[in-house]
Amino acid sequence: MAYEYRNLAYDLRLFEDEEIYSSAVTAPQKEKAKSKSKKEKQNTDVDRSKKIIVKVKRRKNNFFGIAGAVVFAVLVVAVVGLIIHGQVQLTELNQQISSANRQLEEQQSLYTQLQMKVDASISTAVVEKYAKENLGMTKASNSQKEFVSLSEGDKVEIGDKNSDTVFDSIANAFSQSVA
Repeated sequence: MAYEYRNLAYDLRLFEDEEIYSSAVTAPQKEKAKSKSKKEKQNTDVDRSKKIIVKVKRRKNNFFGIAGAVVFAVLVVAVVGLIIHGQVQLTELNQQISSANRQLEEQQSLYTQLQMKVDASISTAVVEKYAKENLGMTKASNSQKEFVSLSEGDKVEIGDKNSDTVFDSIANAFSQSVA
């Protein structure tokens, strides 16, 4: 049986032998069926070849479809290129950030070391050592210490109202030298 375009999903006659049905069909009917099937086969072959020619002509004349596909491909390549470029820049910036963080940690460590050296050079032990060695000073002994007791309570002295302060005496000396 010739292949025909059908909408039947399960047409099992295409896979069966024609001999099974030969006993039910008479000889003249067989000849008519054969001649019809040959004509149909020729017609379907001609129709099929015409359809293929039309499709090929459509493909050749479809310039805008090809141009559209090329433009689309260029756009896809451009977008992928932009994404890759962005990732490269992101990677470079991350490397710069990590190197800057390393430098910051090194500088903070150096600052801590220098701060410890400064604190060590200003400590009381260093000051005492400098005073003994360079200035010849010694610690005060108990005989040199004098204790003051204020068991009578707090005392306040109020100066004379007529007495001049240091600033007043400087101002007076300045005014006399100018005059």
